[in-house]
Amino acid sequence: MRDITDRQPDLSVEPAGCSPGIAADQWSVAWTVSNASDDELAITGAWLPHGQFRSPRRDFTPPLTIAVNERVRVEFLVRCREAPGTVVENAFVILTVEWQSQAWRIFARSRVRFDDSGAPQPATELITVQRVGFSTT
Repeated sequence: MRDITDRQPDLSVEPAGCSPGIAADQWSVAWTVSNASDDELAITGAWLPHGQFRSPRRDFTPPLTIAVNERVRVEFLVRCREAPGTVVENAFVILTVEWQSQAWRIFARSRVRFDDSGAPQPATELITVQRVGFSTT
């Protein structure tokens, strides 16, 4: 039996589309965030920190609320320009969320392949969840 303190949000973060931006190194990239938790959650911030697949932090005011078994689409203007065939490993979508009155960080690790036209094609590989402030050392 799991202790209540072991509970954490249960969600998925999946690529939902990509289209060229205004600049040659800019892309509009979307993800669908689905909530499979037993309580609603609210996305308070999001960013993509990788140097080869980057979007600055965005804070959501008001937060993007996701009801149980629902989903939202989150879009980013991503800076990237790689040769066709390039693969960028360990590109992350990082979300900050509020769930059951606690702050959490969601790390969706992605692998981004650049197709024959140079368009990024992200694929989520792993999602990890950490309570904010879980470690004080």
